[in-house]
Amino acid sequence: MKKNIAILLTILLSVSLGFSQIPIQEYRAEIEQLKTDTQVNEYWNDLHKIDQEILVNTKDLKIADSISISNMTKSALIFDIHGTKGYNSKGYSGFLPILNLSHNYIGQSQLAYWSIIEKCAEIGGAIESFGGKYPAYQLESVSLTFYNYSLFNQEEKYPILVRKLSEVETLDIIDELLKSFQNQNELRKLSEIAVLNKWYRQSSKDRIDEGEFSIIKMSDNNLYLKKYSRIQKLELLKTKKSSKEYRIVNEPFGWKYIYGKDGSLSLIDENNNELISYTLVK
Repeated sequence: MKKNIAILLTILLSVSLGFSQIPIQEYRAEIEQLKTDTQVNEYWNDLHKIDQEILVNTKDLKIADSISISNMTKSALIFDIHGTKGYNSKGYSGFLPILNLSHNYIGQSQLAYWSIIEKCAEIGGAIESFGGKYPAYQLESVSLTFYNYSLFNQEEKYPILVRKLSEVETLDIIDELLKSFQNQNELRKLSEIAVLNKWYRQSSKDRIDEGEFSIIKMSDNNLYLKKYSRIQKLELLKTKKSSKEYRIVNEPFGWKYIYGKDGSLSLIDENNNELISYTLVK
């Protein structure tokens, strides 16, 4: 644990100084040094402690993202180097990949990590019942991150959504995680130019959540969806007489936003069924 904490402190220092690298080779070297099942299992347990004792208590989003992607990267490296050696599917190591996904709020990172979730599902154990029967909790994490939309009690949607996530092409998990980290750092360099409109957050039709979200214009002249102090780039798909159709760049489910000239906003699915119509903040 001491070595993991030391490397974590190095990451936090790098973040505070404005650096933008995750020491992949250092991670790989330390994980390659693990020789026994016990050593690998203890390493999994250490990563679980970092998640539970440090990550969930970190308020700074930049530092939280660094710790989160660091944990994701290490977990992927363990599977890559050691396979299931020392992996206890019902112990901390069984829980950690699920927590890695749910405690990360960057869509690009979650998509890169989905194949690890699928690997855990094949193995079984904790993932089978954590937060409800697989894939309920895992899909909820992805849907809330990208769209702030809850899939609670919508089991009929699960098969097609899992298939869509499985079809997302990830050539190299580590490389994609690093790209997500670098992209997040680039987004933080942008400045906000204008707020087009604000709406109350709403993850289901029958409940308005606390807080607001907005569509904003940033200094790169692109539009972004902003929620929980994070931004996601919007891609214009279609312009109509009274509205425009947008999608979040790299979103996985094929869902879109219909943004009206009157300030109305709704989320629609891949079949053009309305999922939510948001309430405009006036």
